[in-house]
Amino acid sequence: MGDYPPLLARPFEAGVAGWAVVFGVGIVELIAGTVTNQMPMSVAAPALIAPVVIAAGFALVQWQQVRSSGAEPANWWHLVGIAGALFTWLVVPTNPGILAPAGSSRTACEIVFGQPTAECLARATRAMDYHNLVWWLTGALVLGAALLARRSRIAAWAAIPAAFAGCLLAAHFLELFILHYRPGG
Repeated sequence: MGDYPPLLARPFEAGVAGWAVVFGVGIVELIAGTVTNQMPMSVAAPALIAPVVIAAGFALVQWQQVRSSGAEPANWWHLVGIAGALFTWLVVPTNPGILAPAGSSRTACEIVFGQPTAECLARATRAMDYHNLVWWLTGALVLGAALLARRSRIAAWAAIPAAFAGCLLAAHFLELFILHYRPGG
């Protein structure tokens, strides 16, 4: 029994755990994205980030267990999960429909409120900066998962719901700008 590899290094058990984690996180992200759509960032961010952190924890544990036990690495075809995550990251819209053509905070203020006041520009700039930061950090997270994918199947496949969560969170900054900014208020 001493030669038996750890749980997440065994092919069948790791597969079952991986599917449970990835599908669980995916379902939670869909629900959290829907429920927190118009909620404050203090509610939306933890609801969208927590499942990704849990999946990342499982991925790191699997990576460590596979590495330390000398178990066979994952097949290269698991990188399809990373490709799916990159596709998700690039395709899921992060600009709400009304702000889709807005490339700057000035344009966003003109689209939403008619004229760019100093307060509107400040809020729009902040929202767009946070949006861009989260979007790029999500891309970095997907690339980080790619580095773990050879020894962690969970990392490869959990990158898809993580990319989706990052896109939802990035969009949330701009949605809150549209919903809660009132000129002069």
